[in-house]
Amino acid sequence: MSLRLGSNLGLELRLAKPQPLRQSFTLIPTRSATRLAVHSKDDQKAQESLALSRQMTRTWKVGDVYAPHDLSGAEARKWKQRTRPTTDVFDALSVNPLSLYKNFAIMSEYMTEMGRIRHSSSTGLRPVNQRKIAKAIRRAISLGLMPSVHRHPEILKAQLQKRKVG
Repeated sequence: MSLRLGSNLGLELRLAKPQPLRQSFTLIPTRSATRLAVHSKDDQKAQESLALSRQMTRTWKVGDVYAPHDLSGAEARKWKQRTRPTTDVFDALSVNPLSLYKNFAIMSEYMTEMGRIRHSSSTGLRPVNQRKIAKAIRRAISLGLMPSVHRHPEILKAQLQKRKVG
């Protein structure tokens, strides 16, 4: 036996088992698992179509004249839209880059050998985390934890040992 409380409330009142009256009524949301599955399938299809539309290189219109070269990979790269990454390493690990300013091994990965901060195109970080890692690097340099013009001596020593062994 189930009683609907109303469309505004969105809840059903069901009689679970023949037990005492106080314990037998349970509140169950009206959104069933099948409805949620349908919404998630629709969302999944929308995400797939969005991913496919991002891979499309050029919008062709009726009547456009093209040469075989226009369909090549080199030409497609000219039309490809560049998008910023939505997730990166720090998001996947749920780590704040600013808290890593004491860890020179991680900081040196985002610096060149000459001490410059790598560009976001080479690090692959989101803009927010790129700014945070740059701030952490500047903080480590200003505190004297990292050298500003070359890699940390311990990292250089480890690289030198790898070359000797390998």
